[in-house]
Amino acid sequence: MDCPPAVPANTCWNIWLKHRKQYCPFLEDRRDISSGIEFLELLAAAGHSYVIKVRLQGNVYALKLYTLLQPHWSPSRFEKYALTEDPFIVECQVYDYLIEKKLVGVASPHCHGWLTIDNDQERKLARKLHQTFEWRRRPDTARDPVRGLLLEYVEGYTLDKAYMTPLAAQSLRDQLNHLHSLDIAHGDFLPRNIMVSNDSRALLIDFSSAILWPHPNFLVRKREDFLRYIENEKSALELFLFRLQMVRKTSVLFIYLAHIKQLKRHQGMKFTDAESEEEAYGGTLSNRANNNYAFVD
Repeated sequence: MDCPPAVPANTCWNIWLKHRKQYCPFLEDRRDISSGIEFLELLAAAGHSYVIKVRLQGNVYALKLYTLLQPHWSPSRFEKYALTEDPFIVECQVYDYLIEKKLVGVASPHCHGWLTIDNDQERKLARKLHQTFEWRRRPDTARDPVRGLLLEYVEGYTLDKAYMTPLAAQSLRDQLNHLHSLDIAHGDFLPRNIMVSNDSRALLIDFSSAILWPHPNFLVRKREDFLRYIENEKSALELFLFRLQMVRKTSVLFIYLAHIKQLKRHQGMKFTDAESEEEAYGGTLSNRANNNYAFVD
């Protein structure tokens, strides 16, 4: 008697294989060229991903590789949560929308498709960079490959350290508007997720926490809540730009004395007409904004 075909395990990889053509029809599958990857340098590491500088077919790219996160979602809701919260699947969807609307390279770095690396490449990566990479495999993901996005390599700095121009500042406003016009919120809109290249090109990066509306999260389930969320991202950008232009300095002379002066690297630059942080932000600063959006020379 023939055994029934095995049901694929409930893993984010299998959910991706099941739905990728429906959710990401414009994002190219580049698994056919994965074997030619040459690993060069670790660029960044986060809780759910690593960004590696690589060479492939004579060109240099940034390869973003994602850990095999496997949250303990209930089986009945696993698929829904994987499609809206798995960092790789979410970021793939954002780039797919940007590719479709011809905004990739305008509101983001260029994305050249998705791929996987095999176990031999994992070992080669660890040897080359003299580092142990924690892919967070569990028994249910033991056979799943490491997934990645092949992205444009941008030589530059994150916003907190970068040299900006007024043109780049306006470009960031335009990019955020483009993203929001697609009903996408960045979701982790912090200075570390904005790159400025050495030739002063500013770009939004890291869409792995993006919120694509409609979304099941109760904080943005209602349309008005989502619209409020994206307005908060716009307010955050205006605060970024004000603080890149003018930085708060605090001295202790029996009392705390705070004054505003221009950031040295942006002497003579004007990114905003706002005359105070509150005016730039559009109201009283939240604790998160005040504590997380700081810049120094």
